[in-house]
Amino acid sequence: MYLKALEIQGFKSFPDKTRLNFDQEITAIVGPNGSGKSNISDAILWVMGEQRTKTLRGGKMEDVIFGGTEKRSPMGFAQVSLILDNSTGIFDTENTEVMITRRYYRSGESEYYINREACRLRDINELLMDTGLGRDGYSIIGQGRIAEIVSGKSNERREIFEEAAGISRYRYRKEESERKLARTEENLRRINDKVDELELQVEPLRQQAEKAQKYLTLKGELQGLEVTVWLDSLDKVAESFGETCFEVPVGFKWISSKIDEVDAVLGGESSGGLTVRGHIHGKDSVYAAALFVEMISVTGKSPSELMDELTERYGHFEMSEFN
Repeated sequence: MYLKALEIQGFKSFPDKTRLNFDQEITAIVGPNGSGKSNISDAILWVMGEQRTKTLRGGKMEDVIFGGTEKRSPMGFAQVSLILDNSTGIFDTENTEVMITRRYYRSGESEYYINREACRLRDINELLMDTGLGRDGYSIIGQGRIAEIVSGKSNERREIFEEAAGISRYRYRKEESERKLARTEENLRRINDKVDELELQVEPLRQQAEKAQKYLTLKGELQGLEVTVWLDSLDKVAESFGETCFEVPVGFKWISSKIDEVDAVLGGESSGGLTVRGHIHGKDSVYAAALFVEMISVTGKSPSELMDELTERYGHFEMSEFN
């Protein structure tokens, strides 16, 4: 693998688009102090994902954008593209050439591309792992870097050796897996807290459910008892009618008035002309009609509702009973 070309536009001292082509032999860049030699190495570090402004010799990230001169207006963005040879397949891609591009705007927005396709900084870091490149790689050694490595902490030197040995990718994956496990454990703790909270509500809800079930059972029993009371009341009314109503003319007038009331209600419903008086023929029919009228008075139901309920419960309460 070798560096084929570097394209710079708007980065530090390169306002115009500049392309530097490198041969496979040794390439040296020479020039007087302040000519921008270090800006080239800064551009290579920056396009590979460097985020530390101190390493880029600046105070803030906006400093990498060309700030303008007396004759040139400042640029609105900085862009650097790094073209690498991949004919040996060192990168995990089928392309024989890999172009990494980074663009930064004064608004603070950043864009990253691999072979002109938008990507994340994380994708670039994973692509460059175990190649010696990247912001923490050993491919770029600046002034004082050797002394910094030698005098640095053991874990800092370890990162360089792991990169050279080609195992930094696995260390990165291990750290990423550990972070995911930590997040999963945190989610599990939250779920357990929620389960504990819900468990405190289970017992009160169970008691409420038992009360509701008991209420429904008692309500059904009450309805059955009410029907029994209605029937018992009707039996008593029937006995009363059998002893008095058919012997006293006033009783017939009362029954007649109640029948007229029922017929008025039936006439208001869609009964097809059905009337109680139309089905009364003789003393037994008057007796049955009187029972039906009294049942309406006791239950407070409409004639049609009462007839449907009695037919559903006992099956023999039909209008034919009045014939």
